[in-house]
Amino acid sequence: MKISAEQALQHDLTPKNITAFMLGLNSKMATFRLQRAINDYRYEPLVAILPGVALAELWQMMSTMEKVLLLVSLLVLLASLIGMATMLLASMRERYPEISVLRAIGARPWFIFTLIELEALLISVAGIAVALSGLTLSVAQLQDYLGEHYGLFISRDFYSADVGFLLLLVLIATFTIALIPAINAYRRSVGTNSDNS
Repeated sequence: MKISAEQALQHDLTPKNITAFMLGLNSKMATFRLQRAINDYRYEPLVAILPGVALAELWQMMSTMEKVLLLVSLLVLLASLIGMATMLLASMRERYPEISVLRAIGARPWFIFTLIELEALLISVAGIAVALSGLTLSVAQLQDYLGEHYGLFISRDFYSADVGFLLLLVLIATFTIALIPAINAYRRSVGTNSDNS
């Protein structure tokens, strides 16, 4: 039986029960929070399901945010490495007497070079250890809160091969940027040896 829209308005179309309905949100960021609230509703057995298209759009938006955060992280890392190299270069003036003493007791220029590189790597390893400890503690403290209020469940098992690879890249970048003060110290130590001879 086919009826027009005008004829349909003349009938009582109030449903006796509802099996499903579509709900739109003004904010995509509230999606998981609302889904959690519906799923936890005590007075009616409701289940909130995200449509595949909406979920794909949400993940695409999150992917863009992730790329922006990764770019910010890279800029912070670059600023930190440049700051460390600047600090090591600035401290070289005060270290020239130490370098002279080390050269006088027989230290090779490569030993001086290695000392500067090891210092830079030690600073980076300490920074990585503090950052990972802070991240682990933050996730442990905020995991339940984020799950309850925003429906975001963050696993504590976030150490993966990708994270290890990124940390290795940080150490390689540290070694590379520390070449500037290390080569400076190497040249200075060679000059000190020439002056002593």
